[in-house]
Amino acid sequence: MTATGPAGPAPRVLLVDDNHGFRHELRLLLEDCGIEVVAEGENGQEAVELATRTDADVVLMDLRMPVMDGLQAARALRDQVPSLPVIILSAYEDPALKSEADAANAYAYLVKGCSALPLLDTIERAWASRSGGASRN
Repeated sequence: MTATGPAGPAPRVLLVDDNHGFRHELRLLLEDCGIEVVAEGENGQEAVELATRTDADVVLMDLRMPVMDGLQAARALRDQVPSLPVIILSAYEDPALKSEADAANAYAYLVKGCSALPLLDTIERAWASRSGGASRN
């Protein structure tokens, strides 16, 4: 299973989560599916710094992190790299948090532990949205 078509390149993902074990497992899943992880960070501040220094196509970022949380980082990225879609990952299935993520201009809000298919589909749609080819959820 890959997130790309047979002739196209793979999306490049910036992965940000303060839980090293979760980040490692997610990296393995993404790489097994043909998605390149270009960099990893542990907090929102690192996400913003790495997003401006890497060629990431999509940011996968935890909601709750030290230093700067995912919502604060999504807002900063909206201002600094507006074309870079941010997918917020959260342990909480909470409509209020999803609304906050929407207000921060996050491309999507996914609950950790969702199956691989919705995650990969969301990455693919976020990547396509950079060229105006997909609509947000």
